[in-house]
Amino acid sequence: MAALAVAFLLAAGHPCEADAQRLCQGTEPGGGGIARCLKQHESELSGACKAKREGFREHAAEVRAACKDDAARLCKGVKAGGGGIARCLREHASELSDPCKKEGDEMEGRRQKVQAMAQALREACKDDTVRFCSGVQPGGAPLAQCLKQHEGELSARCKDAAAQIRMRR
Repeated sequence: MAALAVAFLLAAGHPCEADAQRLCQGTEPGGGGIARCLKQHESELSGACKAKREGFREHAAEVRAACKDDAARLCKGVKAGGGGIARCLREHASELSDPCKKEGDEMEGRRQKVQAMAQALREACKDDTVRFCSGVQPGGAPLAQCLKQHEGELSARCKDAAAQIRMRR
């Protein structure tokens, strides 16, 4: 989440952005901390954020359905939760059924896209990060919030990279 946090908060426009800022202050980014926080505050989330999370849950259910038999066959004894089954399935990628491979490839493509956007944003905003946020821990929500506080002062390169992320969603 740390790499995503910069893209997520700086680029703005994500339906859960305001909820995460309002409800999850002080939550350590990475390792699913923001997602867990939003889940704990599910009843307090905006309608748009709830809809986005529901769409994610629906897609996760599609992945589980496509990979259910593979998980049962290849990942016996792996405890559900914490990404253990996903790790197991990745380790057995060459043995997966076609439907499960297809879902996995789609998820990997989205993950790579997000990472590429976050990397491009980090690179474009590197000078701004040094200029405005040198005392902030790199790579997470606090850095994104610092850059957001200086949004009007950011370089054109940084602003353009953030705009590209908003357009690609």
